[in-house]
Amino acid sequence: MIKEHEILIITKNTSGIVSRIMSMFNRRGYSVNKMTAGVTNKPGYARLTLTVDGDDKALNQIQKQVYKIVDVVKVKIFPSEGVIRRELMLIKVKSDAQTRAQIVQIADIYRGKVLDVAPNSLVIELTGNVKKLRGFVEMMKSYGILEIAKTGVVAMSRGEKM
Repeated sequence: MIKEHEILIITKNTSGIVSRIMSMFNRRGYSVNKMTAGVTNKPGYARLTLTVDGDDKALNQIQKQVYKIVDVVKVKIFPSEGVIRRELMLIKVKSDAQTRAQIVQIADIYRGKVLDVAPNSLVIELTGNVKKLRGFVEMMKSYGILEIAKTGVVAMSRGEKM
């Protein structure tokens, strides 16, 4: 069954490594829905988390192909359970004197943080899983969403294992 999965890739932090990984995905016809990348706690290494759609066969193929890329150290497909997943979203919503307090109250319920207040808008920061962010977006639609910016998913296994 095709569904969304997160793939962790640990690489040596070399020039062009992200480009080589993404080129492999393009050549093979795999679509990357989201991507986050950054350095790790270990100097000289980078961590990429890719969100892709696929079934078990496609995921196994992706894992084998990514391992073939020079400078890739580890490839892990996160299981559906035992993983912490988070995304960051900035959302700009129309607001005025009448709606501002309602929007801030809803943001508080979702543990959002108001970053900017302008005469006709609010910018709110939210962190959470995809379901939480979608829920907040739905709540804000009636006020008028002006802009949304989201990171990709950042994921980490629970416990001591990587």
